[in-house]
Amino acid sequence: MIRKRAWLTGAALTGTLAITAFGGSSFAADIVEPGCTPAVSAVNGKLQAGVGFADAQDESGDIAWEAGGSLSFPLGCMFGLQLDAGVKDQLDDTQFGGIAHLFMRDPESYLLGITGGVLDGDHATLYPVGPEIELYLGSFTLEAWGGYINIDGDDDNKDSGFVIADAAFYLTDDFRVSVGGKIVDDYEGLRAGLEYQFGGMPMSLYTNAEVGDDNYISIVGGLKFYFGGEDKSLIHRHREDDPRNRTLDLFVPGIGKNHNNNGYGDGDATDGGGDLTTDGKV
Repeated sequence: MIRKRAWLTGAALTGTLAITAFGGSSFAADIVEPGCTPAVSAVNGKLQAGVGFADAQDESGDIAWEAGGSLSFPLGCMFGLQLDAGVKDQLDDTQFGGIAHLFMRDPESYLLGITGGVLDGDHATLYPVGPEIELYLGSFTLEAWGGYINIDGDDDNKDSGFVIADAAFYLTDDFRVSVGGKIVDDYEGLRAGLEYQFGGMPMSLYTNAEVGDDNYISIVGGLKFYFGGEDKSLIHRHREDDPRNRTLDLFVPGIGKNHNNNGYGDGDATDGGGDLTTDGKV
């Protein structure tokens, strides 16, 4: 079952990150004292907004849009806290909510933390929580977040798993491209993105695209505005200031819909129109 694979993938990621975090915390303890580089350079934040198009099987393609904001705070030298808020509207489903990140970071090599929150949509409320990791390898960054998610849907409440992972490369210090994928309960998708910061300005142009189950496709692009802290390149903003806004990563088309709508998270129920497989599809 796809749901079981989501559980196992999220659990494997959680275990791997826990082991890594244990080793990383010992290493970090050695570099905290004098002269350590702070996990968050200063109180800072970002605002973003984008618009685009989304389509899926048995849905009418339509305009999609999103908006979000983040605030990041240093907690001493080696720890940081970020608070995210966001809203996303696609395929007659609006999801909005908030996410909190509590993390330890060495801007030269890694971020390790715990991230979770709540997102409410037209058909379900999602409660995700799990470890988050970023590894900095020169111009490459590897990012992942995964773990447990509770899905309180139209007619079902269930526990499941999720994992979201991306690999990014900075073509220049101000130009990032990324590819990745995600599993959220029964949903599987692939995604790609880019972000370009205009030289000398705390503003960037971004776009994200995703394809997934049931011929889902989404392309959204817009602007991000950074504030607080000092002027710096995009790669340094990402590694010294704010992690990504995770409220905009968890959107899944149709999640929590009732059985008659053949939405994700239907389990193995059937409807009057025919038999459903274990992942809720005809």
